[in-house]
Amino acid sequence: MADIKKTVFSILEKDPKTSEFGWIAMIVNFSIVALVFSNIFAVIIQTEKSIATKYDTFFSLLETVSVVFFTIEYLLRVWISNLHKRFSHVVWGRFKYTLTPIAIVDLLAILPFYLNLLFPIDFRFITILRFFRLLRIFKLRRYSQALNTLWKVIVDKKEELVITFVTILGLLIVSASLMYYIERTSQPELFSSIPATMWWSVSTLTTVGYGDIVPITSFGKLLSACIAMLGIAMFALPAALLSSGFTEQIKKQRIKNTIHTCPHCQGKINGKDLFND
Repeated sequence: MADIKKTVFSILEKDPKTSEFGWIAMIVNFSIVALVFSNIFAVIIQTEKSIATKYDTFFSLLETVSVVFFTIEYLLRVWISNLHKRFSHVVWGRFKYTLTPIAIVDLLAILPFYLNLLFPIDFRFITILRFFRLLRIFKLRRYSQALNTLWKVIVDKKEELVITFVTILGLLIVSASLMYYIERTSQPELFSSIPATMWWSVSTLTTVGYGDIVPITSFGKLLSACIAMLGIAMFALPAALLSSGFTEQIKKQRIKNTIHTCPHCQGKINGKDLFND
């Protein structure tokens, strides 16, 4: 059983290029990616009622096959998770693994099917559950270096990104509040409350400017111009943070892929050994 477990671990968790079962891992990975894209396409195309009705049997079969495949994959990953050092405990290690973001995504990808199967649910709620099938697209993170890099960048820059978005939220609230008090007398229907005015604030801060709600007073126009200019600066910050994060990750990846020479003993050091992750 231990040998089977290690084999499954090599197929599901190791890089196909380094795994002794590389060709099997490639087939499994390709099958999962193909199923994910097929499911995303099915969710989108089923919003066309004529197509959904005509090919209902096909879509139902695809959903069943996908759920069976993803369920087996999820259970196998939980089973082999304690082979990771982080989840080495037989019971608690597996429990900790099920709470990781990628494991939660795997669970949410199959959960709506079983909820719909086991419980009589109102149709409107079923429609909401179908939306969660789109979460299967996040399963691709396991099989895409680019998505993995993006995830690492977001994790590395999470504090800076949170501060930026909190600042944007604060600016949104302040600008909506100011505009409400400036324009409510002139346009009580459009600027009826601060929450209603937030729609103007969002469209102005993002410099979209739909034009459905616009100030007509002099102070309102002045505030609108200031908020628009601040919006350009504020929304440039996340882009700058992500850009610098990508640069750092690319440099880090290059170091990992390089064999280094120790300046003291002249021994060879694998770049991956220089990092804890």
